Amino acid sequence: MNDSKTKIFAAAAVLCVLGTFGTVLIYRTAFAGQATVRKQVIGFPGAKPSALPFSTAIKCGNMLFLSGVIGTDLETGELVSPDVDGQTHQCLKKLKTVLKEAGMDLSHAVRATVYLVDIEDYNQMNQAYGEHFKDTVPPARACVQVAKLVKGAKVEISMIAME
Repeated sequence: MNDSKTKIFAAAAVLCVLGTFGTVLIYRTAFAGQATVRKQVIGFPGAKPSALPFSTAIKCGNMLFLSGVIGTDLETGELVSPDVDGQTHQCLKKLKTVLKEAGMDLSHAVRATVYLVDIEDYNQMNQAYGEHFKDTVPPARACVQVAKLVKGAKVEISMIAME
């Protein structure tokens, strides 16, 4: 094998290894120099801790991982609207509240996942969703249809943000 083919083969081998272990390497690089990365729980202001086994959001280093939220009222726990438009607005209102609690806003969002019970609601959800990102670049996003959401919700949105 000539020298240039050897270099290409070696580079391909390195890429294969990085593909397998890339997440660990990226994590170690992102937090290099930090002795211990602490997790900080972020919740809705004034809300009592949930009995459910998950946190509303976890801040780790400069990243914030927000659990999925549905369009319920924080006081009553009931859906604010029967339609996807109203529920989408409420989801983003709740996400903004958690972001603010962490010292961030929607401009810090880098990734979102939208779960729809009916993919036919995509355009209506997108209209409502887009209204919240008029003044900032929206995050990368995936949107998938699911069989069912808790409380009969039509939409759920989760997010990752970064300082």
